[in-house]
Amino acid sequence: MICILLKNPPKIIIFIFVLLIMPSIFINSYAHLEQSSSGGVMQGDYFSYIGFDPRNPAPDERTKILFSIQDENGNDMYDIETMVEIYSDSMGKRIFYEPWITRNIGDFEIPFVFEKSGTYQIILSISDVKNLKEHVISPRSMPSSSSDCDCTRILFNISVSENWNDIWNSLMIVILILPFSVFGYALWNNYKNKRNSNQKFTKYETLRYVIMFLAFAGGLIHLSIYVDHAPLRIEYGMFLLLAAISQIGFGVLLLSTVLSAPSMLKKDMNFHKRNLVIYLFGLIGSVVLVGLYIYAVSYPPPLSPENHPEHIDMAGIIAKILELSLIGVIIYVMNWENKQKRIIKNNNN
Repeated sequence: MICILLKNPPKIIIFIFVLLIMPSIFINSYAHLEQSSSGGVMQGDYFSYIGFDPRNPAPDERTKILFSIQDENGNDMYDIETMVEIYSDSMGKRIFYEPWITRNIGDFEIPFVFEKSGTYQIILSISDVKNLKEHVISPRSMPSSSSDCDCTRILFNISVSENWNDIWNSLMIVILILPFSVFGYALWNNYKNKRNSNQKFTKYETLRYVIMFLAFAGGLIHLSIYVDHAPLRIEYGMFLLLAAISQIGFGVLLLSTVLSAPSMLKKDMNFHKRNLVIYLFGLIGSVVLVGLYIYAVSYPPPLSPENHPEHIDMAGIIAKILELSLIGVIIYVMNWENKQKRIIKNNNN
């Protein structure tokens, strides 16, 4: 199978493109933290998250409102009292009220249907003291006010729109298609130029394309994860974005230097030295990312908003298979580059 692909570059491009798309099929928006639709809010002694299933609530659609209550260190809270209220901006009144209830754990959900588009305030009240269910909190003009309530009140502003899901899905399609359209066009031009000049792809040239596509794949996956994790904690989101930019940047660097170099340079020792530096950059980055992933699924990640190891899911498995493949191919090509250096050095002597 691999030999057939190496002899036919267009086939290997199609094969790797399928591998790039597969992770986006398996990526679960709630794979790392179910409450991934909103950032955390620190209020008093509690760090609270809110999310929705489906991710973006629409009018007249049954929605699960997901809550997660943690302490300031990210540990789950147990045996706490909660109360939930929902206020509508357009109606100017409270439209939902769940009285005080004891939660065994701070992760819970409430089903609700938003009847109209607009802005809503969801108030989560938390208390360490025992509140009677009959202790009804009356509606108030300032929803976040804690008067007549020995509790911590957290306010979440949310927007319900009919078109937001379409906008979100369109944005995700653009994020997936645009990079491949640009780089695919550049690659196709490069391939046509070589074919028109009667140049044949060697095995190592094809492997360089494999390296580039695998780098783009890793960047795409980290970009997809970044979209879901950026709201959770800015440091966590910035790390994922940096990982995506680094991997895509490595692919661009490879395309602009190694793959586009004239044939005459390939007999120059400096050309192969430069290639080794570029490959080393990609190799070190990939090893670091794989190492961080192994750490993240074994121990709580330092920048994660959760106080437990990451879940192992299909997208993560495919991503690491691609990155391990990238490491293997880079090492193989670097070994060939070193041999070329020695051959050129011997010829010069």
